[in-house]
Amino acid sequence: MRQLSIGVLMAFIVTLAHDVRGADLQGVAESNVEKRIVRGKTVPSERDEQEALFNYYFRERKLTYETRLQQLKASASVPKWRIPYSADIHPQAAGGLGDVGSRGRRSRYGGSSSLSVYDRAFHDGRDSANSYEVQRVLGSQPAIFVGRRLRRNNEGWEGYCSGFTASTIRHPEPIKPVDAGQVGGTPGVVFQPSDIKALLSCIYNRTTDDSYLFVAPPSAADGGPNMGTFHLALANYIGAAGHPVGIDRTKGQAPWNNPIYAYEVTSIQDAGDAAHVHYKTVETTVTYSFYGSDSGSQTDQETGDVQGNAKEAMNLRYTLALDDNGKIIGGTALGDSGYFLWIPLYAVQGKEDGSAPGNPYVDVKKVIALARASALPAVQKKFDEATIGR
Repeated sequence: MRQLSIGVLMAFIVTLAHDVRGADLQGVAESNVEKRIVRGKTVPSERDEQEALFNYYFRERKLTYETRLQQLKASASVPKWRIPYSADIHPQAAGGLGDVGSRGRRSRYGGSSSLSVYDRAFHDGRDSANSYEVQRVLGSQPAIFVGRRLRRNNEGWEGYCSGFTASTIRHPEPIKPVDAGQVGGTPGVVFQPSDIKALLSCIYNRTTDDSYLFVAPPSAADGGPNMGTFHLALANYIGAAGHPVGIDRTKGQAPWNNPIYAYEVTSIQDAGDAAHVHYKTVETTVTYSFYGSDSGSQTDQETGDVQGNAKEAMNLRYTLALDDNGKIIGGTALGDSGYFLWIPLYAVQGKEDGSAPGNPYVDVKKVIALARASALPAVQKKFDEATIGR
């Protein structure tokens, strides 16, 4: 199932007249159950759209999207083997993923970046993938971030936080060295787990409209998500499905993405009633894996559990609107709620002509083959059964 494109989702969203489900929320909260007009066409409400997407992706597990507040878990975490590991986001200021020293700048990798290793393994030593990255860092190659922040020039703060977030949601931590000969490369060139983590961040950092799924889009008037949809996303994806979700946790020009793997509703207070709508003031803490180093292992090789990952938490406060049946019909932030929630669906293969973003000299399939060879087989099997998307 293809989600609405960024342009369709973000442009010309106008609500129709209220029905029973989309009762007047008196300005206390924004509705997520009203039908919308997008480019002249009537489309389902945001909640209906999210319900259909969730039910589609988890149909084989027979999970259904729950909207009644009392039926949603007040706290939950993904299984321990599913906790996203911490990794480096390779900021542009530090040279990105390339050996910047090959262009006259000091290299933090001493001529042995993950992309240089990749070139030795799959390009007979030709400086292809690494050269592209160096040009991107020192020049102005196209860079497209997840969500509606489309960019054509690099920014000083740019790194691989989107790729880190997506790859750690979709893949278990690489923990074993892999000889390139195992996956069709040059025998004797060995990728360390740190190299594979970096390459995974590389292939997931650039997106197309259908390579990720909004689970709480930035549809609210303040530029953040509708907090009714936000709460439903946490409770259904993490609480019911045990699936991490990505968050762009800051509003404004610079995105900072991280994978959320746990949440806890710490307070729910009555906030009044009006016209068959019941308001609740909610406080929730979300926990996400933070940036770290690609070196070292966070996976217990006996149990497969992730432990010792760098983590941080964010406290959110918002209003939820409920109908007479206790179903969430909207919400609004009472502070900075972050920009949106999303889930990666697949890694985009970059093309030389620029028609698809990303490093065209890094083969997505080869990197995924390396990652699978490096992971614990039992944990990889669990990911295969639980991860949505391609």
